Amino acid sequence: MKKNKIVLATAVALGMTLTATAAEACSRLIWETENHGVFVSRTMDWMVETHPTIDVRAKGQSYRGAESGDDSKQWTSKYASIMATFYGKAGVDGFNEKGLAANALYFGEETPGEYKADRPQLENSRIVPYILDNFATVKEAVAGLKKVQVQQFGHNDELLKGHYAIQDASGDSAIMEFIDGQWEIYHGKQYDVLTNSPEYSQHLKSWEEQKPKSQDVINGSFELPGNVASDQRFIWNKYMLAQLKEPSSYQNGLAKINSSTYHVPLDAANRETNGVMTGYATQYSLAYNLDQKIMNVRYQFGDVYTQYSVDFNKLNDGKNYTLKADSQDNVGEVSQRFIQHDGVMAQYKM
Repeated sequence: MKKNKIVLATAVALGMTLTATAAEACSRLIWETENHGVFVSRTMDWMVETHPTIDVRAKGQSYRGAESGDDSKQWTSKYASIMATFYGKAGVDGFNEKGLAANALYFGEETPGEYKADRPQLENSRIVPYILDNFATVKEAVAGLKKVQVQQFGHNDELLKGHYAIQDASGDSAIMEFIDGQWEIYHGKQYDVLTNSPEYSQHLKSWEEQKPKSQDVINGSFELPGNVASDQRFIWNKYMLAQLKEPSSYQNGLAKINSSTYHVPLDAANRETNGVMTGYATQYSLAYNLDQKIMNVRYQFGDVYTQYSVDFNKLNDGKNYTLKADSQDNVGEVSQRFIQHDGVMAQYKM
């Protein structure tokens, strides 16, 4: 398999654009609490409807990591999982039955580097399901991803690019960026926010420069970047996350973290300047707790505005299920609305 292999498909995958012209898409936060476990919140920011589904996949299924070639990573899933999909081609967010979660966000700096025949090749649109299928902890996932080489695929010479967040029920977290053929890894509970470009090291530097220097200045007048650009959203998310107090219940915790995550207003950022899109609005947001294992969805795009939840525990019965995620009919707890179907990953089965 050559590293410039192109998958003939629609412009898809990873909750991100195929070009590097607009890197303003998505935020991810995690929050470890004392009595209610770990909460995760993620926005999907995009300019057109992506027709997402929510897929539940049973364990024991075998997949290939790339379209062809003896060096394609192959695996049989150890764990059942639930994940949100993108344009019928990729898994971009979800968690497995062990309480390990993974998120993919746009990252223009991702570069495969020189092709290495001695390393299994893994298409970046399949990284999230690969993580959910194979690992129970962040430590395991980091070790496993170190062994693969990431490849980018797209259409008409435009490549998919991303970086990846992993978190587990213990509160452990990792951010992983594949740059020039090597993993840049940030592993630790302090890595609780992810947005998009620039490189994560620059985000951390910016936060150190702009964060409150004392508790005395944490108030409604503290100067805070507030526009939609990725570097500004990173500061906003870090600041708001740090203000959260111990939740009184799981529902209270979900409300707190989801309300703290930066949601890009519809229309406000969706502008073209000198032929370049300057930002994408929030199409939907996800919030879940890694102990509770209920995925909460707020979809707000086009002519659809609704909120609903999916109890993964009710659907983890050894079968595959899928649900159209952008339907106005999805209201309340919707596990009963899922249909038995192999979902997006069916096309990658061995």
